Amino acid sequence: MRKISTRMWVHEDSMAMLGTRLPLRMTIIKLSDDSLWMCTPTPHNAQIQNRVAAMGELKYIVATSNGHNLFLEDWQRAFPDASVYVASGIPKKRPNLKNYTRLRDLAAPPWQEDLQMLPMDGAPFFDEHMFYHGRSKSLLVTDFFQNYTGVKQKGLGKIITKLLLEPLGFKGKCLAPPLKTKFAVKDRQALRASLDRIWNLDIECVVLAHGDILEQDAKQEIRRLCQRFYD
Repeated sequence: MRKISTRMWVHEDSMAMLGTRLPLRMTIIKLSDDSLWMCTPTPHNAQIQNRVAAMGELKYIVATSNGHNLFLEDWQRAFPDASVYVASGIPKKRPNLKNYTRLRDLAAPPWQEDLQMLPMDGAPFFDEHMFYHGRSKSLLVTDFFQNYTGVKQKGLGKIITKLLLEPLGFKGKCLAPPLKTKFAVKDRQALRASLDRIWNLDIECVVLAHGDILEQDAKQEIRRLCQRFYD
């Protein structure tokens, strides 16, 4: 766990993907009422649980994209009093998950004083919800944008990355490769409208779930990656 900005911490771990280790980052924000908001949970263990508990009351656990469900139930069991919010596709993937709310069912998110929720419409494969933390001018992104510039694989993972993942598009600063296909993007106009809300924000940092955080020209970098949706 390390502090990266005012009232914001990250925990960095990894998850398995096609024989490699995909970098994974969990973000925790201390809200105005001093409770904690968590998104994209990393693998749970007692050490990180104790560290989070020492920071304050974990009030919200948020699974911001359909693909981020593997560790959700572990964290819910560890913090049973926390409210759980999920992307729309997660209940089908986690049928044993109980006491949750779909993010798209929220008319007024309880954390809206601190975080602006930005659903990415038109791309139901991910059903991603980005979040903007105004105090730190940070955009939190789960799957849409990724950054493998500084990621090094070893052994078999290095071979798989070179022969399979990089040709698919998991290379450098990139869009999630499925976003380049028609099956992932169903409504380009709706997606452009969602992205347009981002360009109006004052963004200095993009905290990614996968790969290095973007701090230099962060907004310009993600806008460049999204140009394909405007062409």
